[in-house]
Amino acid sequence: MPLPTVILPGYFASASEYRDLEQSLQQLGIAATTVPIRQQDWFPTLGGRSVVPILRKIDQAVKQQLEKNNTSQINLIGHSAGGWIARIYLGEKPYTIHGDVSDDSVGLWNEHSIT
Repeated sequence: MPLPTVILPGYFASASEYRDLEQSLQQLGIAATTVPIRQQDWFPTLGGRSVVPILRKIDQAVKQQLEKNNTSQINLIGHSAGGWIARIYLGEKPYTIHGDVSDDSVGLWNEHSIT
């Protein structure tokens, strides 16, 4: 059985732009969801500011997929900047920039395996 999948949109993209990909994966029997990001959710990250709000949205979507599908692994697809934000999310060290810290409650590096 294929692993559930979470899709992370690229910078300044919204989840709606990835619905076709999500639906294509679902038609193949893959439980897929897109992180529910709206274009305006990216505004706080402009100018090199923290991506913690985006990391929290990723974390929520990942945890929902894990629970919904009763699994300990998922696939995480990140498009463009979504790919490097996914790498931050999966990083071994908490993300910190400009004093905003992503603590251990955001991230799966110690809890789950993501492919």
